[in-house]
Amino acid sequence: MNNSKRLAKYKIIENELLDKINSGFYSKGQLIPTEQELSKEYNVSRVTVRQATNNLVAKGYLVRNPGSGTFVAEPTLIGRTTNVKSFTNEMEAIGKTVTSEILEFKIIPASDYISSKLHVPVDTPVYNIERLRKADGEPMMHETTYMSVAEYPDLSYEKLLHSRYQYIEETKKASISFVQQAVVPIFPSEVIVKHFHCDPEQPILKVLNTTHLETGEIADHSVLVLNSPKYQYQAIKMK
Repeated sequence: MNNSKRLAKYKIIENELLDKINSGFYSKGQLIPTEQELSKEYNVSRVTVRQATNNLVAKGYLVRNPGSGTFVAEPTLIGRTTNVKSFTNEMEAIGKTVTSEILEFKIIPASDYISSKLHVPVDTPVYNIERLRKADGEPMMHETTYMSVAEYPDLSYEKLLHSRYQYIEETKKASISFVQQAVVPIFPSEVIVKHFHCDPEQPILKVLNTTHLETGEIADHSVLVLNSPKYQYQAIKMK
């Protein structure tokens, strides 16, 4: 496997458009920029742009409406699980030693997207946390998490080295009720390829994860990129 090979320009555009769709930057039914606008943005020909958007149309992420433009299609999959296990508990259950490498820990103003996920006003201070989760030293998941600073004022670097779910339940004195998830396939970014040492042209899974407490509060919102197939997504639906 050659991880250093460069992606074709159309594939870079395809990956970036897909990431914007999956992250909610482009919402369902939204009109994306025209071929002319995208060709100018990426400094490529309209033929290159069309190849990228044609691929996303074929995969069901975009739909074309003649005379109107190209729009974001319905989401791929939305699921909900009430049997919640933290990554730490999941790995320890199969005899793995869990470690977390903290890549980023800072406070940022909540964007429109994060505001809608955490149910906080726009520009509210929120934590922006990036962690590389490992099992027996092997990178399994890249995790980007957003949490309200007001709700978790004592969150620290040291606490993030351990289970986030355990910290949340100890802080709020409430159990996690369920996790609402959207699961989508993506092509790994350059950052993910560097962390996972994976093939940039091999699709992996991204999980958009919102944690709900029994109190009805939103505990956090996370974007999880899984090192497929070393770490596979599993969901258990309870009656």
